[in-house]
Amino acid sequence: MKVVIIGNNVAGTFTAQNLRSLNEDIEIEVFTQEQYPYYTRIKLPELIPEKVTIDSLIVFKEDWYDAKRINLHLNKKAVNIDPKNKSILFEKEDKPVLYDKLILALGSTPNIPPIKNAREMKDGNRGVFTLRTIDDALQIRDYIEKFDIKKAIVIGGGLLGLELANQLKDTNLETTVVEFFPRLLPRQLDEECGTMLKNEIESRDIKVVLDATTEEILGNGKVSGIKLKDGRIFEAGLILIQAGIRLTIDLAKNAGIETNRGIIVNEFLETSEKDIYAVGDCVEYKNQVWGIIPACMEQSKIVAASIIGSKRVRYEGTTPKNTLKIVGLELTSIGIIDPSKEESGGWEILKKADKEDCCYQKIILKDNKLKGAILFGENKVMSYIYKKMEEDIDQEELRKLLELYIFVCNNCGMEYDEAKMNVLFYDLPADFKCPGCGGSKDNFKKKE
Repeated sequence: MKVVIIGNNVAGTFTAQNLRSLNEDIEIEVFTQEQYPYYTRIKLPELIPEKVTIDSLIVFKEDWYDAKRINLHLNKKAVNIDPKNKSILFEKEDKPVLYDKLILALGSTPNIPPIKNAREMKDGNRGVFTLRTIDDALQIRDYIEKFDIKKAIVIGGGLLGLELANQLKDTNLETTVVEFFPRLLPRQLDEECGTMLKNEIESRDIKVVLDATTEEILGNGKVSGIKLKDGRIFEAGLILIQAGIRLTIDLAKNAGIETNRGIIVNEFLETSEKDIYAVGDCVEYKNQVWGIIPACMEQSKIVAASIIGSKRVRYEGTTPKNTLKIVGLELTSIGIIDPSKEESGGWEILKKADKEDCCYQKIILKDNKLKGAILFGENKVMSYIYKKMEEDIDQEELRKLLELYIFVCNNCGMEYDEAKMNVLFYDLPADFKCPGCGGSKDNFKKKE
């Protein structure tokens, strides 16, 4: 059996690896329009200030593919799929490639919002860029050097946008982040933690502008700045747009495969066409898309099993989770982070906020089951959180891990529960009075 995979991203590469671990005999062909084997995109921003090399970004080199007997074809852009004849035509190739099973790991591309002049200036290499590939990072670096750029603007305050801003600052550029939403990382952080992150970023001399809609890219010939909807103008010689992703579906759509926002699949990652599967960022399942690495990894196992006819595990969606470094600080965001937006009651929040040390831990429970968490600047409890998601938890054990305590007033029995307060007990002012009896802070003892 010959399996062809289009795309050597996380989803495509790990699907190939999982296929080989399940079956030693199938023929595996991976085609990509990139000129590099599989590499990590997480550290792409660090390529701009030359903190990393291209070679260090490449995760699997040629010997890995040889050892796994996976045939990798670089610089191959698929332009047409013929499901009836089970063939794929590639750009500048006359002879189509045949397959028995086809897996589409087409990924996604950076979204460019409807900003006046944005696409024209990007396509004309006039100072507007997106960052998705190694080549993108090299082009950005070359442009900075060629035109001696002093100021940069990042449109989009998401995970990649913030890390990009951090690396541009380290390239000695005066850097501004412009974010459409009223807080940073609205999908990963609540308002309090978003404010903490904003303060931390601004302490590094990166300007953050929130609740801002970019209306126009300014400049004649090359970029000179941006104009916001409210009329404000910010000057810059370089604009980087990191405003979400757009799923790559045109190849599938043109082949008559059912699509919506993404390529529509069932619980076994099968598309509407027989023997064609999809995996990773390009996938839509039950009206939902993910665009996160954990989903790619989970789907790659299920699609590999489906290909060889072992349909024991069904895809049921992926709990949103991110663990990475943002401006040098650890961030983990998983599951539900704002229960106020959820229906019904039974929600409980355990929270520890230390603004001086930029540390924030928020645990979301429902009926004593762990439903979500934000861990920022401190990840001691990360393994516990990952292990216990959707399970009943021992609150006493969790409080010990978080170092959250209850202090009891000896006079009236009033309890000060650090998990429910915005200030830790020892950070309370010396003149703090017990809300119950008016006694001093000294009357409180830690509850054992």
